Amino acid sequence: MQSGILRPETVRLAVEGGRLSYEARNRAAIDAYWADCKAANSRLWNGPFFMFEEVSVGGSVFSGRGRRTDFATFLHWRDHGRPPEAVHVTGTSLPMTADGALFAVRMAAHTANAGAVYFPAGSFDAEDIVDGGFDVTSNIARELAEETGLVFDESMAEGAYTVVADRGAFHVARRSRLPGDFDACLDLMRRHQARTGDDELETAIAVRAGGEGADLLKPYARMLADWHFENAAFSCSG
Repeated sequence: MQSGILRPETVRLAVEGGRLSYEARNRAAIDAYWADCKAANSRLWNGPFFMFEEVSVGGSVFSGRGRRTDFATFLHWRDHGRPPEAVHVTGTSLPMTADGALFAVRMAAHTANAGAVYFPAGSFDAEDIVDGGFDVTSNIARELAEETGLVFDESMAEGAYTVVADRGAFHVARRSRLPGDFDACLDLMRRHQARTGDDELETAIAVRAGGEGADLLKPYARMLADWHFENAAFSCSG
């Protein structure tokens, strides 16, 4: 898989029954690795997770079939070379504050992505399934709200998808505008954390044109940021 930015007209991610082939082939090794990871970090949780097979980028359509598995399977796949028989697909926000910054977040030390900086995002779960497929916008809005307390406003969002391919994964983004400047949005996030007790995020990072904050981003998020600032003007779907 080559890294890069894609701009499909349509995203079709179907829910498929049956077992993920990677999980079936590696279950014993997955369980052993999970035991090691859990011993090193007791706060890890092996929740439900979807990974994908038969992912295709053809013409204007990005498609794939997601199968239910668990977080332990993803972690084993991620940390053992990302073999191509399974693919990680996530939704990701790409939120822009009123003063022109992109709103990125740094993960807390107790998470599986400790210290990583990227845009509020998360893998698909059962809440995102609508009529046999994954609703990307539902995923993006839910993860943004759960992690930061910020709202994905459809009327302030770009209608088009932006997909970045990187190291065995595809991250499906929609750009949106937030009503406040970066400091106001950070304050809202901190108040959300105080209210909910959610400590998944350490802080937020302003990523601005000219490079501020960009060097901290994970590679796929850096690609999204660079692309955004090269194409900063966008129309909202509302």
